[in-house]
Amino acid sequence: MKIKKKVLVAMSGGVDSSVVAVLLKKKGYDCIGIYLDFWSDPTPFEKGELSKFPQNKCCSLETADTARRIAGSLGMPFYVLNVRDQFKKDVVDYFIDTYKICHTPNPCVECNRKIKFGFLLKKMKELGADYIATGHYARIRKRNGKFALYMGKDPIKDQSYFLYTLMQNQLEHVLFPIGNMDKKKVKKLAEKFGLTEMKGKKESQGICFFPDKKHSDFLKRYFPDGVLRDGPIITVNGDEIGRHNGLQFFTVGQRKGIEIGGEEKPWYVVKLDYKSNTLVVGKNEDTFQNTFYVNKLTFTEGEIKDGKYNLHVRIRYRFAPQKAEIQKTGDLIEIMFFKSQRAITPGQSVVFYDKKRVIGGGIISKVVYDK
Repeated sequence: MKIKKKVLVAMSGGVDSSVVAVLLKKKGYDCIGIYLDFWSDPTPFEKGELSKFPQNKCCSLETADTARRIAGSLGMPFYVLNVRDQFKKDVVDYFIDTYKICHTPNPCVECNRKIKFGFLLKKMKELGADYIATGHYARIRKRNGKFALYMGKDPIKDQSYFLYTLMQNQLEHVLFPIGNMDKKKVKKLAEKFGLTEMKGKKESQGICFFPDKKHSDFLKRYFPDGVLRDGPIITVNGDEIGRHNGLQFFTVGQRKGIEIGGEEKPWYVVKLDYKSNTLVVGKNEDTFQNTFYVNKLTFTEGEIKDGKYNLHVRIRYRFAPQKAEIQKTGDLIEIMFFKSQRAITPGQSVVFYDKKRVIGGGIISKVVYDK
């Protein structure tokens, strides 16, 4: 008698994870619905600045209720796991601490690393399950006896950028059932499966754990005294042309919010000099660089040897991977784009690809500026 494989299905109440749940049930898996309850900033609500109940955009009361109903209709056990404290520590505090040093963090990468494929993997083992399944648009294949991570079939929805930290002990226990589909097909399946709640449902966008439109409002609430300081704004040629009210409110490539008038062309953020608390600005062409360094490396199929490689490199989500030469020396990689790229930003994740296969990635630690 064949024993059914047990799968923890991460259900968000959205169309992707809901379709995943139906697909796995139809394939005969023993499925358990898991809903993760993340931390959300309560401060503006406590002060009466907003009228709604404080909720995380990824896990509101409405989405939890939707996920519970769908799991029930499929005959799946359903559990809500409170990961608020861990999410605050591993994702939110990371976000705040990275901005403190004037780098631009990517909290979604850390959420995948520490929560969805960290905490949930431990829970999977505790419950005696075999796999975790999510609605990510990415693919896992066996290659040379190892598990390899690939881009999702849909180039617009591909989420491999956020998953580069997954290694062999995680990949062998992960299922991405919609990775070989595009979004249009997933929506058609939702309709076919009778998931009427999904019709016309908008996807959550932006940072999930605070309600503000600007991250600066959130940071103001959580930065300790003394972090935000006024400082000079200088051009790439060294001329001081204004003052800023906090270096942490800016990011490389930014145009809006630099309050300097009287110029025919707009100014763009070129560099944040944390040591001198100086904002360096220039024209759009000054935001293009080609050489930078990456640390905090992880590799999906095992660490690569020191040396030079020609790979495709992605420096932000929805950025088309570009050809580059990478030079690995121990725990550091130097990347040299064949063609200069705009707004290479310290703190952001970098992912290395061999065609559509993810090799690994890291965090931008330093950019080499031409001026």
